[in-house]
Amino acid sequence: MDFLQKLDFLMDKYGLNKLTLSQNSGIPYSTVVGWYKKGYEGLKLTTLRKLSDYFNTVLDYWVNEEEIDPNYWKADGFVVNGDEMGHVQKYRLLDPYGKEAVDGVLDVESRRCEEERQKQAAILRERREEMEVAEEIAPEDIYSIPLYSLPMSAGTGQEAGQEYPEDFLLKKRPPRGTSFIARVSGNSMEPTYHNGDLVFIHATVDIRPSQTGAFLMDGQLWIKELGDGILISHNPDYEPRQFTEDIRCQGLVLGVCDESYFE
Repeated sequence: MDFLQKLDFLMDKYGLNKLTLSQNSGIPYSTVVGWYKKGYEGLKLTTLRKLSDYFNTVLDYWVNEEEIDPNYWKADGFVVNGDEMGHVQKYRLLDPYGKEAVDGVLDVESRRCEEERQKQAAILRERREEMEVAEEIAPEDIYSIPLYSLPMSAGTGQEAGQEYPEDFLLKKRPPRGTSFIARVSGNSMEPTYHNGDLVFIHATVDIRPSQTGAFLMDGQLWIKELGDGILISHNPDYEPRQFTEDIRCQGLVLGVCDESYFE
């Protein structure tokens, strides 16, 4: 194909005429018309570059009459690296039998790789969909707090023993500083805390007087208000208890874990 045949082919492919080619490529209309009337001998390099840029070809396409592929060396969005070009050169040296063998392997392997890509893409889509569904149906924030089921006495004392906590799940943020939850046993702290109440406790070895804490004393667990050398009950039916030498503060009571934390 000569220059004009190639130009006609591309103008027909993209629905162009001489005027629209001139307007789109920036090549003067008189120059385009002149190629058909006077011939294209003496084409300027700058003009060939404009054609190459507009039609996304390389210069060799226009000057080499044997090259009829407008995508020669510059296919749309397709880049060939050095190794791939080496494979192309080797392929051109093959006889028909060799090319048929290579074509067969390429067909089989390209299908296998494409199926694997589609499989992986499907897995990724499925995972994304699962994540989206999980986000849509995700419950409100859940707070996991250790719960010591062994009750702490608000009465006559509860025997202490080795215990391992279980996680307690709350749907509302617990008071700041909560370390664990414990259950109240007895009525000595009424009306502040009642028998069976769950209370939030901040683990600490020291609290201020008049604060309510959890204590270990006489081998028993207590929930009491801290006084001057005594543990105070809020229920007037119970006398204060004097400290013993083994008293240890286990934590500060922060408040009741009521039903609102489970709604």
